[in-house]
Amino acid sequence: MKKAYLLAFSSTLGTQDEVKACLNTFSGIIWKYDMPNSFYIISEESANEISKRIRNHFGSGRYIVTEIPDSNKQGWLPAETWDLINNKKLK
Repeated sequence: MKKAYLLAFSSTLGTQDEVKACLNTFSGIIWKYDMPNSFYIISEESANEISKRIRNHFGSGRYIVTEIPDSNKQGWLPAETWDLINNKKLK
């Protein structure tokens, strides 16, 4: 089952472009960003599996991968981002 995740990272992990390049090597995920140092990820993998792939790619650096639950979430994001998080697919 597809889940929505938030990846938040510090500059010790890499730049936005470096993290984007890393995510582009992952098969079976969809990602989007609209804020610095964070990506929204849609995947059937667990947060642990995604985290291992990021760690294997970069080796070090600070980040967190956390699931965005289907309930109990709120924020001020573009409509396209909410659509991705809620429907687990890009329009």
